Amino acid sequence: MNFPKKPVKTGPSAATTIILAFLCLMVAGYALFHISRNAAAEYTTVAAYAFEADDATAVSGCVIRQELLLPNAEGVLDVTRAEGERVSVGHSVATVYTSSDALALEDQLQTKRSQLERVEFLMEERATPGAAAKLDGNIHTRILSMRKNVALGQYAAAEQDAASLQALVLQRTSASSSGASMEELNAQAQAQALRGEIASLQGALSRSARRINAPQAGLFSAAVDGYEGVLTPEALEEMTPSQFAGVKADESVSSNVGKLILGDTWYFAANMDEGTAGAYRTGRRVTVRFPREVAQDLVMKVHRVSDTENGQKLVVFSCDKYLPEVTQLRRQSASIIHASYSGIRVPSEALRVEENVTGVYCLVGLQAGFKPVDVVYQGKGYYLVSPKKKSDNTENQSSTRLRVGDLVLITAEELYDGKVVQ
Repeated sequence: MNFPKKPVKTGPSAATTIILAFLCLMVAGYALFHISRNAAAEYTTVAAYAFEADDATAVSGCVIRQELLLPNAEGVLDVTRAEGERVSVGHSVATVYTSSDALALEDQLQTKRSQLERVEFLMEERATPGAAAKLDGNIHTRILSMRKNVALGQYAAAEQDAASLQALVLQRTSASSSGASMEELNAQAQAQALRGEIASLQGALSRSARRINAPQAGLFSAAVDGYEGVLTPEALEEMTPSQFAGVKADESVSSNVGKLILGDTWYFAANMDEGTAGAYRTGRRVTVRFPREVAQDLVMKVHRVSDTENGQKLVVFSCDKYLPEVTQLRRQSASIIHASYSGIRVPSEALRVEENVTGVYCLVGLQAGFKPVDVVYQGKGYYLVSPKKKSDNTENQSSTRLRVGDLVLITAEELYDGKVVQ
Protein backbone atom coordinates (compact mmCIF):
# COMPACT_ATOMS: atom_id res chain seq x y z
CA MET A 1 0.00 0.00 0.00
CA ASN A 2 1.46 3.33 -1.00
CA PHE A 3 1.10 6.33 1.39
CA PRO A 4 1.53 9.88 0.20
CA LYS A 5 4.97 11.34 1.03
CA LYS A 6 5.26 14.42 3.32
CA PRO A 7 6.95 17.31 1.50
CA VAL A 8 10.52 18.09 2.60
CA LYS A 9 10.71 21.09 5.02
CA THR A 10 12.63 23.88 3.36
CA GLY A 11 12.35 26.76 5.94
CA PRO A 12 10.91 27.91 9.29
CA SER A 13 7.25 27.76 9.80
CA ALA A 14 5.11 30.84 9.57
CA ALA A 15 4.72 30.97 13.35
CA THR A 16 8.45 30.85 13.88
CA THR A 17 8.96 33.60 11.35
CA ILE A 18 6.46 35.80 13.09
CA ILE A 19 8.10 35.24 16.49
CA LEU A 20 11.59 35.99 15.14
CA ALA A 21 10.38 39.13 13.42
CA PHE A 22 8.74 40.30 16.65
CA LEU A 23 11.93 39.71 18.64
CA CYS A 24 14.01 41.63 16.06
CA LEU A 25 11.62 44.54 16.26
CA MET A 26 11.90 44.54 20.05
CA VAL A 27 15.71 44.56 19.94
CA ALA A 28 15.75 47.28 17.30
CA GLY A 29 13.27 49.36 19.28
CA TYR A 30 15.28 48.97 22.47
CA ALA A 31 18.49 49.99 20.71
CA LEU A 32 16.79 52.90 18.98
CA PHE A 33 15.36 54.07 22.32
CA HIS A 34 18.75 54.17 24.00
CA ILE A 35 20.46 55.74 21.01
CA SER A 36 17.87 58.50 20.84
CA ARG A 37 18.02 58.93 24.61
CA ASN A 38 21.78 59.33 24.59
CA ALA A 39 21.55 61.66 21.61
CA ALA A 40 19.03 63.85 23.41
CA ALA A 41 20.95 63.87 26.71
CA GLU A 42 23.04 66.96 27.35
CA TYR A 43 26.50 66.26 28.71
CA THR A 44 28.21 69.41 29.88
CA THR A 45 31.88 69.32 30.84
CA VAL A 46 33.75 71.77 33.05
CA ALA A 47 37.52 71.78 33.44
CA ALA A 48 38.68 71.10 37.00
CA TYR A 49 41.19 73.70 38.20
CA ALA A 50 43.24 74.56 41.27
CA PHE A 51 41.57 77.08 43.56
CA GLU A 52 41.98 78.69 46.97
CA ALA A 53 39.07 79.70 49.21
CA ASP A 54 38.85 81.49 52.53
CA ASP A 55 36.52 81.13 55.46
CA ALA A 56 36.17 84.83 56.19
CA THR A 57 33.98 87.42 57.93
CA ALA A 58 33.28 90.62 55.98
CA VAL A 59 33.22 93.77 58.12
CA SER A 60 33.11 97.52 57.57
CA GLY A 61 35.11 99.83 59.81
CA CYS A 62 37.69 102.59 60.07
CA VAL A 63 41.48 102.89 60.03
CA ILE A 64 42.77 104.92 62.98
CA ARG A 65 46.21 106.43 63.55
CA GLN A 66 47.91 108.95 65.82
CA GLU A 67 47.93 111.98 63.53
CA LEU A 68 49.30 115.52 63.78
CA LEU A 69 47.93 118.21 61.48
CA LEU A 70 50.44 120.58 59.90
CA PRO A 71 49.51 124.32 59.95
CA ASN A 72 47.86 125.90 56.93
CA ALA A 73 50.15 127.88 54.65
CA GLU A 74 49.32 131.02 52.66
CA GLY A 75 51.03 131.45 49.31
CA VAL A 76 52.14 129.13 46.55
CA LEU A 77 52.64 125.73 48.18
CA ASP A 78 55.13 123.15 46.92
CA VAL A 79 54.89 119.86 48.85
CA THR A 80 58.25 118.09 48.71
CA ARG A 81 57.29 114.76 50.33
CA ALA A 82 55.58 111.74 48.81
CA GLU A 83 52.51 110.09 50.34
CA GLY A 84 53.63 107.73 53.08
CA GLU A 85 57.24 108.97 53.05
CA ARG A 86 59.12 108.96 56.36
CA VAL A 87 60.16 112.41 57.57
CA SER A 88 62.70 113.05 60.33
CA VAL A 89 62.12 115.75 62.93
CA GLY A 90 63.17 119.17 61.65
CA HIS A 91 63.30 118.09 58.00
CA SER A 92 61.40 119.97 55.32
CA VAL A 93 57.90 118.83 54.33
CA ALA A 94 56.95 121.66 51.97
CA THR A 95 58.00 125.08 50.79
CA VAL A 96 55.70 128.11 50.66
CA TYR A 97 56.46 130.84 48.10
CA THR A 98 55.07 134.36 48.26
CA SER A 99 54.18 134.25 44.55
CA SER A 100 54.48 132.20 41.39
CA ASP A 101 57.52 134.31 40.47
CA ALA A 102 59.26 133.04 43.58
CA LEU A 103 58.46 129.46 42.52
CA ALA A 104 60.07 130.24 39.15
CA LEU A 105 63.19 131.36 41.02
CA GLU A 106 63.30 127.92 42.67
CA ASP A 107 63.24 126.26 39.23
CA GLN A 108 66.07 128.51 38.08
CA LEU A 109 68.05 127.65 41.20
CA GLN A 110 67.69 123.91 40.55
CA THR A 111 68.81 124.42 36.93
CA LYS A 112 71.92 126.34 37.99
CA ARG A 113 72.78 123.70 40.58
CA SER A 114 72.55 120.97 37.92
CA GLN A 115 74.82 122.99 35.61
CA LEU A 116 77.35 123.48 38.41
CA GLU A 117 77.33 119.73 39.16
CA ARG A 118 78.14 118.97 35.51
CA VAL A 119 81.01 121.45 35.41
CA GLU A 120 82.44 120.21 38.71
CA PHE A 121 82.21 116.65 37.48
CA LEU A 122 84.22 117.52 34.36
CA MET A 123 86.85 119.05 36.58
CA GLU A 124 86.87 116.04 38.88
CA GLU A 125 87.03 113.59 35.98
CA ARG A 126 90.12 115.30 34.64
CA ALA A 127 91.75 115.11 38.09
CA THR A 128 90.38 111.70 39.14
CA PRO A 129 90.36 108.80 36.61
CA GLY A 130 87.69 106.89 38.58
CA ALA A 131 85.11 109.68 38.49
CA ALA A 132 83.31 108.25 35.44
CA ALA A 133 82.87 104.84 37.08
CA LYS A 134 81.55 106.56 40.21
CA LEU A 135 79.03 108.50 38.12
CA ASP A 136 77.91 105.30 36.39
CA GLY A 137 77.29 103.79 39.82
CA ASN A 138 75.24 106.82 40.86
CA ILE A 139 73.13 106.52 37.70
CA HIS A 140 72.48 102.84 38.38
CA THR A 141 71.54 103.58 42.00
CA ARG A 142 69.13 106.34 40.96
CA ILE A 143 67.44 104.06 38.38
CA LEU A 144 66.84 101.40 41.05
CA SER A 145 65.47 104.03 43.44
CA MET A 146 63.07 105.32 40.80
CA ARG A 147 61.81 101.81 40.00
CA LYS A 148 61.26 101.12 43.70
CA ASN A 149 59.31 104.35 44.26
CA VAL A 150 57.13 103.72 41.20
CA ALA A 151 56.36 100.20 42.44
CA LEU A 152 55.40 101.57 45.87
CA GLY A 153 53.26 104.29 44.32
CA GLN A 154 55.48 107.09 45.71
CA TYR A 155 55.31 109.16 42.54
CA ALA A 156 56.60 112.42 44.01
CA ALA A 157 59.79 110.67 45.11
CA ALA A 158 60.00 108.95 41.71
CA GLU A 159 59.73 112.36 40.03
CA GLN A 160 62.65 113.64 42.11
CA ASP A 161 64.63 110.54 41.13
CA ALA A 162 63.88 111.23 37.46
CA ALA A 163 65.12 114.81 37.76
CA SER A 164 68.33 113.67 39.49
CA LEU A 165 68.80 110.92 36.91
CA GLN A 166 68.46 113.43 34.08
CA ALA A 167 71.16 115.59 35.62
CA LEU A 168 73.48 112.60 36.09
CA VAL A 169 72.96 111.44 32.50
CA LEU A 170 73.74 114.94 31.22
CA GLN A 171 76.94 114.93 33.28
CA ARG A 172 77.93 111.57 31.81
CA THR A 173 77.11 112.70 28.27
CA SER A 174 79.12 115.88 28.67
CA ALA A 175 82.06 113.91 30.04
CA SER A 176 81.96 111.38 27.19
CA SER A 177 81.71 113.98 24.43
CA SER A 178 84.31 116.37 25.85
CA GLY A 179 87.61 116.05 24.13
CA ALA A 180 88.88 119.55 24.85
CA SER A 181 91.17 120.49 27.69
CA MET A 182 89.93 122.07 30.89
CA GLU A 183 91.68 125.31 29.87
CA GLU A 184 89.63 125.43 26.67
CA LEU A 185 86.41 124.82 28.54
CA ASN A 186 87.41 127.41 31.15
CA ALA A 187 85.67 125.27 33.74
CA GLN A 188 86.99 127.19 36.69
CA ALA A 189 85.47 130.42 35.40
CA GLN A 190 82.17 128.71 34.60
CA ALA A 191 82.00 127.18 38.05
CA GLN A 192 82.74 130.49 39.72
CA ALA A 193 80.06 132.27 37.69
CA LEU A 194 77.47 129.58 38.48
CA ARG A 195 78.26 129.76 42.20
CA GLY A 196 77.64 133.48 42.11
CA GLU A 197 74.29 133.06 40.35
CA ILE A 198 73.27 130.37 42.83
CA ALA A 199 74.14 132.61 45.79
CA SER A 200 72.12 135.44 44.28
CA LEU A 201 69.08 133.20 43.70
CA GLN A 202 69.33 131.79 47.21
CA GLY A 203 69.37 135.31 48.64
CA ALA A 204 66.26 136.24 46.66
CA LEU A 205 64.48 133.03 47.69
CA SER A 206 65.28 133.53 51.37
CA ARG A 207 63.09 136.65 51.26
CA SER A 208 60.25 135.08 49.27
CA ALA A 209 60.14 131.42 50.38
CA ARG A 210 59.54 129.69 53.68
CA ARG A 211 60.09 126.03 54.48
CA ILE A 212 57.64 124.03 56.58
CA ASN A 213 59.54 121.52 58.73
CA ALA A 214 58.28 118.46 60.56
CA PRO A 215 57.84 119.18 64.29
CA GLN A 216 58.04 115.42 64.98
CA ALA A 217 59.23 112.37 63.09
CA GLY A 218 56.51 110.50 61.24
CA LEU A 219 54.94 109.52 57.93
CA PHE A 220 53.76 112.32 55.69
CA SER A 221 50.23 112.26 54.27
CA ALA A 222 48.49 114.93 52.23
CA ALA A 223 45.02 113.48 53.00
CA VAL A 224 43.15 115.43 55.68
CA ASP A 225 39.54 114.28 56.30
CA GLY A 226 38.52 115.78 59.65
CA TYR A 227 38.74 112.52 61.63
CA GLU A 228 42.27 113.25 62.87
CA GLY A 229 41.09 114.57 66.24
CA VAL A 230 37.93 112.44 66.49
CA LEU A 231 39.16 108.92 65.78
CA THR A 232 42.31 108.58 67.88
CA PRO A 233 43.99 105.62 69.56
CA GLU A 234 43.16 107.13 72.95
CA ALA A 235 39.45 107.45 72.10
CA LEU A 236 39.31 103.79 71.00
CA GLU A 237 40.18 102.61 74.50
CA GLU A 238 36.79 103.68 75.91
CA MET A 239 34.64 104.00 72.79
CA THR A 240 31.31 102.11 72.71
CA PRO A 241 29.70 100.56 69.61
CA SER A 242 27.10 103.34 69.41
CA GLN A 243 29.74 106.06 69.76
CA PHE A 244 31.79 104.47 67.00
CA ALA A 245 28.74 104.20 64.72
CA GLY A 246 27.93 107.87 65.31
CA VAL A 247 31.40 109.28 64.70
CA LYS A 248 31.45 112.21 62.25
CA ALA A 249 34.27 114.22 60.75
CA ASP A 250 35.11 117.59 62.27
CA GLU A 251 34.45 119.92 59.35
CA SER A 252 36.27 122.79 61.05
CA VAL A 253 39.58 120.94 60.73
CA SER A 254 41.65 121.54 57.59
CA SER A 255 45.23 121.78 56.37
CA ASN A 256 46.40 122.48 52.84
CA VAL A 257 49.83 121.10 53.75
CA GLY A 258 48.81 117.72 55.17
CA LYS A 259 49.60 115.81 58.33
CA LEU A 260 52.13 113.54 60.01
CA ILE A 261 51.25 110.02 61.15
CA LEU A 262 53.07 109.40 64.40
CA GLY A 263 54.32 106.14 65.85
CA ASP A 264 54.51 102.73 64.22
CA THR A 265 51.13 101.30 65.28
CA TRP A 266 47.86 101.83 63.43
CA TYR A 267 44.41 100.37 64.10
CA PHE A 268 41.33 99.03 62.35
CA ALA A 269 38.05 99.11 64.27
CA ALA A 270 34.67 97.64 63.33
CA ASN A 271 31.32 96.96 64.96
CA MET A 272 30.24 93.31 64.93
CA ASP A 273 27.28 91.40 66.26
CA GLU A 274 27.89 89.69 69.57
CA GLY A 275 28.07 86.21 68.04
CA THR A 276 30.68 87.15 65.45
CA ALA A 277 32.76 89.16 67.93
CA GLY A 278 32.79 86.18 70.30
CA ALA A 279 35.42 84.53 68.08
CA TYR A 280 38.02 87.17 69.00
CA ARG A 281 40.04 87.41 72.17
CA THR A 282 42.40 90.21 73.16
CA GLY A 283 45.97 89.40 72.13
CA ARG A 284 44.98 86.86 69.48
CA ARG A 285 46.49 87.34 66.02
CA VAL A 286 44.27 87.23 62.94
CA THR A 287 44.70 87.74 59.21
CA VAL A 288 42.99 90.82 57.79
CA ARG A 289 42.55 91.60 54.10
CA PHE A 290 41.78 94.99 52.56
CA PRO A 291 40.98 93.64 49.08
CA ARG A 292 40.85 96.90 47.14
CA GLU A 293 43.69 98.91 48.64
CA VAL A 294 46.40 96.61 50.02
CA ALA A 295 47.96 93.92 47.85
CA GLN A 296 48.90 91.63 50.75
CA ASP A 297 47.15 90.02 53.72
CA LEU A 298 48.09 91.57 57.05
CA VAL A 299 48.62 89.86 60.39
CA MET A 300 46.95 92.02 63.03
CA LYS A 301 46.47 91.64 66.77
CA VAL A 302 43.13 91.90 68.54
CA HIS A 303 43.74 95.03 70.61
CA ARG A 304 40.36 95.40 72.32
CA VAL A 305 36.85 93.90 72.39
CA SER A 306 34.29 96.22 73.95
CA ASP A 307 31.36 95.30 76.16
CA THR A 308 28.11 94.35 74.45
CA GLU A 309 25.74 97.18 73.60
CA ASN A 310 22.42 96.42 71.88
CA GLY A 311 23.82 93.11 70.62
CA GLN A 312 26.96 94.76 69.19
CA LYS A 313 30.62 94.82 70.16
CA LEU A 314 33.39 97.12 68.95
CA VAL A 315 36.45 95.07 67.96
CA VAL A 316 39.78 96.88 67.51
CA PHE A 317 42.74 95.33 65.66
CA SER A 318 46.27 96.75 65.70
CA CYS A 319 49.25 96.41 63.37
CA ASP A 320 52.81 97.79 63.41
CA LYS A 321 53.74 96.89 59.83
CA TYR A 322 54.76 99.92 57.78
CA LEU A 323 52.66 100.25 54.64
CA PRO A 324 52.50 103.50 52.64
CA GLU A 325 49.13 102.38 51.23
CA VAL A 326 47.30 102.73 54.56
CA THR A 327 48.10 106.41 55.09
CA GLN A 328 45.06 107.44 53.04
CA LEU A 329 42.65 104.77 54.30
CA ARG A 330 39.79 105.68 56.62
CA ARG A 331 36.40 104.02 56.14
CA GLN A 332 37.18 100.59 54.79
CA SER A 333 35.68 97.20 54.04
CA ALA A 334 37.81 94.28 55.18
CA SER A 335 37.72 90.51 55.49
CA ILE A 336 38.83 88.73 58.65
CA ILE A 337 40.30 85.43 57.44
CA HIS A 338 39.62 82.49 59.78
CA ALA A 339 41.00 79.71 57.59
CA SER A 340 42.23 79.17 54.04
CA TYR A 341 41.68 76.08 51.87
CA SER A 342 43.17 74.89 48.61
CA GLY A 343 42.16 72.08 46.29
CA ILE A 344 40.62 71.26 42.93
CA ARG A 345 37.42 73.15 42.24
CA VAL A 346 34.44 71.23 40.81
CA PRO A 347 30.77 72.31 40.47
CA SER A 348 28.42 71.18 43.25
CA GLU A 349 26.15 69.29 40.82
CA ALA A 350 29.08 67.21 39.58
CA LEU A 351 29.68 65.54 42.96
CA ARG A 352 28.18 62.05 43.25
CA VAL A 353 28.17 59.19 45.73
CA GLU A 354 28.59 55.71 44.23
CA GLU A 355 28.48 52.77 46.65
CA ASN A 356 29.32 55.06 49.58
CA VAL A 357 32.29 56.54 47.70
CA THR A 358 32.27 60.28 46.87
CA GLY A 359 33.63 61.29 43.50
CA VAL A 360 33.04 62.87 40.13
CA TYR A 361 32.63 61.50 36.62
CA CYS A 362 35.14 62.75 34.07
CA LEU A 363 35.29 62.44 30.32
CA VAL A 364 37.95 59.84 29.49
CA GLY A 365 38.13 59.50 25.74
CA LEU A 366 34.48 59.00 24.81
CA GLN A 367 33.54 57.34 28.08
CA ALA A 368 32.60 58.40 31.58
CA GLY A 369 35.13 57.52 34.27
CA PHE A 370 34.48 57.73 38.01
CA LYS A 371 37.24 59.39 40.06
CA PRO A 372 36.99 59.23 43.89
CA VAL A 373 37.69 62.42 45.87
CA ASP A 374 37.68 63.82 49.40
CA VAL A 375 35.81 67.07 50.01
CA VAL A 376 38.06 69.82 51.40
CA TYR A 377 35.69 72.78 51.45
CA GLN A 378 32.16 73.61 50.35
CA GLY A 379 31.60 77.02 48.77
CA LYS A 380 28.67 78.63 47.04
CA GLY A 381 27.97 76.45 44.02
CA TYR A 382 31.24 74.53 44.18
CA TYR A 383 33.38 72.11 46.18
CA LEU A 384 37.11 72.05 46.74
CA VAL A 385 38.24 68.44 46.58
CA SER A 386 41.45 66.43 46.66
CA PRO A 387 42.12 63.06 44.97
CA LYS A 388 41.18 60.20 47.29
CA LYS A 389 44.15 58.20 48.55
CA LYS A 390 44.45 54.44 48.37
CA SER A 391 43.51 52.15 51.25
CA ASP A 392 47.13 52.18 52.50
CA ASN A 393 46.99 56.00 52.64
CA THR A 394 49.38 56.45 49.71
CA GLU A 395 48.73 58.67 46.73
CA ASN A 396 46.62 57.25 43.93
CA GLN A 397 48.58 57.67 40.71
CA SER A 398 46.31 55.60 38.49
CA SER A 399 43.92 56.80 35.79
CA THR A 400 41.20 57.18 38.43
CA ARG A 401 43.06 60.07 40.08
CA LEU A 402 41.39 63.45 39.59
CA ARG A 403 43.86 65.93 38.12
CA VAL A 404 43.80 69.63 37.30
CA GLY A 405 42.49 70.02 33.76
CA ASP A 406 40.24 66.93 33.79
CA LEU A 407 36.86 67.48 32.09
CA VAL A 408 34.21 66.91 34.77
CA LEU A 409 30.80 65.73 33.54
CA ILE A 410 27.71 67.61 34.66
CA THR A 411 24.42 65.92 33.79
CA ALA A 412 21.20 64.72 35.35
CA GLU A 413 21.46 61.48 33.34
CA GLU A 414 22.56 58.25 34.90
CA LEU A 415 26.30 57.70 34.61
CA TYR A 416 28.47 54.70 35.21
CA ASP A 417 32.05 53.67 34.58
CA GLY A 418 32.61 53.04 30.90
CA LYS A 419 29.38 54.64 29.68
CA VAL A 420 29.83 55.98 26.17
CA VAL A 421 29.21 59.71 26.13
CA GLN A 422 28.62 61.31 22.74
